Amino acid sequence: MDRFSLLLLEPGEIYFEDFKVVYHSKPEDRVPAVHNEVPGRLKVCSKSIVFVPQNHTLPMLKFPLPDCEEIDEWSPRSFQSALASKRELMFVSCRQTVEMLRQNIIAPFKFRRSVDKFVFSFTYRRVGECLGQVQQLHRASSLPPVEQAGMVAAINYSRQSRLSFDTCWLENIGEKIVLETVGNRVTPLVLNPGRVLLTNERLYFQPYNNVEMEPVTKVRLASISGLHCRRFLLRPQGLEIEYSADKGGRRHIYLSLGRQGDRDKLHQAMLEQGVIARSEEGVECMTLQWQHGIVSNYDYLLHLNSLADRSFNDLTQYPVFPWVVADYTSPTLNLDEEETFRDLSKPVGALNKERLESLKIRREEMALATGVEGAGGGARYLYGSHYSCPGFILYYLVRRDPQLMLCLQNGRFDHPDRMFNSLH
Repeated sequence: MDRFSLLLLEPGEIYFEDFKVVYHSKPEDRVPAVHNEVPGRLKVCSKSIVFVPQNHTLPMLKFPLPDCEEIDEWSPRSFQSALASKRELMFVSCRQTVEMLRQNIIAPFKFRRSVDKFVFSFTYRRVGECLGQVQQLHRASSLPPVEQAGMVAAINYSRQSRLSFDTCWLENIGEKIVLETVGNRVTPLVLNPGRVLLTNERLYFQPYNNVEMEPVTKVRLASISGLHCRRFLLRPQGLEIEYSADKGGRRHIYLSLGRQGDRDKLHQAMLEQGVIARSEEGVECMTLQWQHGIVSNYDYLLHLNSLADRSFNDLTQYPVFPWVVADYTSPTLNLDEEETFRDLSKPVGALNKERLESLKIRREEMALATGVEGAGGGARYLYGSHYSCPGFILYYLVRRDPQLMLCLQNGRFDHPDRMFNSLH
């Protein structure tokens, strides 16, 4: 199983394709030892190259393209080298190498700052197929950020425009294609682009790369239990689908369709194929079920979060739950005592009097510093951040999903004094 994940890349970085290679740690040796030849896969990404060893105890090696001094074909200095007869060889000279997942353990990345040369031999494909792409991306990494983003976008568009959905993956040869478009599969901190295909029987998502567990995600329309239009990045382009998997259990797939109107077209086409979306009557029914104890508090709160466009797949709009209990020290809770509950007449940010006063003082100081006074001053605010943002969400989820924190913090955990340790 490939342990490579898009979470090991920078946010927004694109993974294109990979190549079967062998890493030669001592390429000039006449008879190299077995442990000096490491088979694995070389992942070509928009801002880095990642080598994933086949042996899971060895660390993955990431070569950031801005830190690469030279990437080119390689040939040994001596004809006595064991690699003298090989032609498909490439080397990467890099000022900084990032080691990840040593012993396959999620831990902070190790940044090795020294100029090193890494030699790879290609097993099945020609070196030119990889080298041309990598050198083009390497040139892009030396450009200013705006120009770099434009060049990478052009490369990505050129690759994706040549690809279409592979109809060999259709489950039934008699299926009729209703709609085909492009979209992204949304998971926490990750967008994975691909092709979206709707037939009269199933919804298919085929990513452009091979990073997913399955080459094509297939959702039977008859198994869909929920269809929700979402706002993604504050735009009406998200569509989340709840369905029952063939092997049992409920699953979700969250799609973001960037082209204007595509989300609504897909949603309408699915409704026309018989998919039932939850109606207003369904909302009222859920409330009545909760009032009569048929639905738990947890499920009802999840339902309300879903109506507010909140999803576990989107860290910018993660589900929120009301903070009600204030007593975390008593062995049992007395629900008849007022002290058991927090003061619901105030927002959470106003519960601590000292903190509230310091925030008010800071707000007045901002008005004096900017010369803006009065309630209409645009530069004045009480709270400088929102409780529902990726940084705050991962503050509480770091023990459950440490790989997300490493992705957000560039391979490091936050400072220990700022890490979550207690509810008190």
